[in-house]
Amino acid sequence: MAVSGDISDGKRPYRWIDGNKDTLWPRFLAGKGVMLSEPMVSRQHLQMPPRPITLMTDSGPQTFPVLAVFSDYTSDQGVILMDRASYRAHWQDDDVTTMFLFLASGANSGALIDQLQAAFAGREDIVIQSTHSVREASMFIFDRSFTITIALQLVATVVAFIGVLSALMSLELDRAHELGVFRAIGMTTRQLWKLMFIETGLMGGMAGLMALPTGCILAWILVRIINVRSFGWTLQMHFESAHFLRALLVAVVAALAAGMYPAWRLGRMTIRTAIREE
Repeated sequence: MAVSGDISDGKRPYRWIDGNKDTLWPRFLAGKGVMLSEPMVSRQHLQMPPRPITLMTDSGPQTFPVLAVFSDYTSDQGVILMDRASYRAHWQDDDVTTMFLFLASGANSGALIDQLQAAFAGREDIVIQSTHSVREASMFIFDRSFTITIALQLVATVVAFIGVLSALMSLELDRAHELGVFRAIGMTTRQLWKLMFIETGLMGGMAGLMALPTGCILAWILVRIINVRSFGWTLQMHFESAHFLRALLVAVVAALAAGMYPAWRLGRMTIRTAIREE
């Protein structure tokens, strides 16, 4: 991809830079080298830092130093960024495929798109899109792609709830004799429910606390290993405390809900029947 400027406005994330970031783009625009996307490095099995690469040009093989490796999610096959003047000199190609327009703050992008489409109507077959529309379309496709994942999460939650319910029923019914003795020496049904909720709540809390580091490890494996091998790029991991608190809360609430039915059955069981249970 031949470019004549930094279309990211200085916000492009880099995985590796040869030298100082402040002098990167001046050197790049001066034709001192090229930049590689992270998927390009992964697909071509290049080392970090990458060595100079050789490309076949119209005048024969040419070697270009690599100035930086940047994060990119537009192509899983990889992208090579080159200064447009260098590209034109080696390939004699003056065509322009894509152009980015930066509007002033408060400008109406929709009105400008209409004006440009009217100006080029019947002359050039061009596609004009605003970053807002591209972002909305991308998020729509992204959300639709993960709809099945959300459904699978719900199914997994239901299955896990049933498993917890079965385990609690087995555990609490095995303690029917013990709890029957407690009731015989004065424990009320309300105290029984309170005891059951404390026990199941602690069980859910401990399970949630143990699941948090396990989930972090699985997320790291997915992002740093599986995702890189599948697509060639690395996603940035951000830990949100709200997600951890919500997961812990779900674990506690699920355990409390699963413990209600065993507590109800034990509460309805007569003391004589409970004491006779072994």
